[in-house]
Parts: sequence; C-alpha cells; structure tokens
Amino acid sequence: MEKLKDSEYKKVLPLINDHGKTCPTFAYSVLYSMISGVVYVDNLECPKTVLIGTSSGIYYIAGDEANHHFNKAFQEFYQKKDKKARFTLFSSTKRWDEVINKLFEDETVPMKRYSFSFNPNQYSSEQLQIPNEFNVKRIDEHTIKNSLEFNQAYYEEYWGSVSNFLANGFGYCILHNETVASECTSIFVGNAMAEIDIATNKEYRGNGFAFVTAKAFIDHCLQNGFIPRWDCDVHNLASIKLAEKLGFDHPAEYSIFVRKTK
Repeated sequence: MEKLKDSEYKKVLPLINDHGKTCPTFAYSVLYSMISGVVYVDNLECPKTVLIGTSSGIYYIAGDEANHHFNKAFQEFYQKKDKKARFTLFSSTKRWDEVINKLFEDETVPMKRYSFSFNPNQYSSEQLQIPNEFNVKRIDEHTIKNSLEFNQAYYEEYWGSVSNFLANGFGYCILHNETVASECTSIFVGNAMAEIDIATNKEYRGNGFAFVTAKAFIDHCLQNGFIPRWDCDVHNLASIKLAEKLGFDHPAEYSIFVRKTK
C-alpha cells in the first residue's frame, strides 16, 4: 500500500464516486481535508484500490476487489495496529464483503446498515410546538460544554477539535435552561453532504424533540446547499421511523465490519 499526500487525495475520487449513495460521508471529509486522515492506494500514479481512514479509526475500502497484493498489505496493516484501538471498516460492494470476511473472519463482526436518500418532496412540513421554557439553538462552544452526548470529547474524536467543528460543521439543540435536552449535529461534512448524528437526553425523551432538532438541522442544510445524510443500523427501528417521518426514503443496505472486543 502506498500513502498519498494530502495534495493527491482528489485522484481517488473516481474510485468512490461510483458508490455515491452508500459511500460514507467521512470518506469525502478526509479527501476534502475537512478532517485529518490517511489515504492508501495500490499505485500512486494510477490507483485502482483505495483505503480511506479517519484518525478516529473508521475506514472505507473501494476499487478493485481482486487486487491481491493490496489486500495482503491491508491485512498486514491491520495486524500492526493497536488491538485496543477502534477499527470499523465500511465496505463499498458485496464483493468487498466477501474479501473482508476472508481477510478478517476471526477478527471482525459484520453488521448491516442503511443509507437513506433525502427526498425534498417528502420533507415533513409538520411543525411541533415545544414548551415556552425550551428553545432551539445552534450548537456552539457553550452548549458543547453542557452536552452529555456531543461534548468536547466527541468533537475531538470525529472532528479533531471543537474549533474545527465550529468552523466547518453545524448542529442544533433544544435547551431547557442550561440543560441540553436534545441535539442533532453533523458528525461528518464533505462533498456538500452533512451526516446526521442525533441524541436526546433520557430525561426528555418522548416529547418529539429529536424531530424538532433534526428539522432545524435539515432546514440549515437546505438553506446552505448541503444534502442531509441519514445512516443507521438496519435493526434501529426508532431511527428508521424518524428518518422516514423527516422525508428520507429508499434505504440502500451496505456492510460494515467492527473489530471484535476481547
């Protein structure tokens, strides 16, 4: 495997653009230098296989599945990594699923996920009223300090720093006094796409707050030229139901492989 320089990242775009709908947003985040990461290819001049990774331990593989030399090098790369560190691999095709299963069958657990398409024509016009003591606010440094879920550690893991998120990402929350009741944030942004991550404080669940914050997030996307992305586990029925209520449809299934915990 050969490591690309930052200035060379764009040359692998043709290898991932073919998988548009299921290509994870973080791959574009790395390629467009929104977040730090690594890009490995089989050949520096004419790459046919690519591995894109974030500093948080999430990877995406695409291109020629029968590239045995690259696959062997990837297997060795994996073996050298800290076994306690996160390793989550997103697959681009069913053929890659088969290859990954052979390479890491005793090391990883396969999981299925859905990637939804946002349909503006299905976007909900419903407006939920929230009690007067609650208010919707854009996520900022102050709300991050008060968040239980999307706190400083979260943004350092996925964005490298809070400041990078505030400069290049966005999100919305519902505040009850100083308490963050619910929030919807961009876990990744890249190629004009913003991937949704959403959480509601357990003390405030059942009030429709996730719907409200997600609508604020989607409205921001529509006003600023972003395409909202919604991905989730195929068994996460609550997430699927909320996605459909918000106007996401036609889920495409793909696989990820997560390192087994010892």
